[in-house]
Amino acid sequence: MAGALIIGAGPGIGQAVARRFAREGLPVALIARTKETVAAAAETIGSLGTPVLPLTAYAADETALRTALDTAAGELGEPDAVVYDAAVIRPDTIGGLPLRDHLDTYAVNVLGA
Repeated sequence: MAGALIIGAGPGIGQAVARRFAREGLPVALIARTKETVAAAAETIGSLGTPVLPLTAYAADETALRTALDTAAGELGEPDAVVYDAAVIRPDTIGGLPLRDHLDTYAVNVLGA
């Protein structure tokens, strides 16, 4: 059983979804932007007794994300479920966000998926 792959395993929805899969006994691959985030998530979810594979990649970095996805598939098999929860969420006003910030946000919120 390949389990679930969570991209954006931050402390909110991503980890909550991962915990749900783990409680059902499914292995979980976690991808987060920082080692600290994914390590904390893996420790919490691993305590549920299911295999957890922590991986680090920024969703806007295609090479890093593909490497993490390949690693997850190589170690756990093709996932039964993929959850894309990576997002840049920030307040802004119409015309108040510089173009670079729009592009960076789009790269994570849309292109990474």
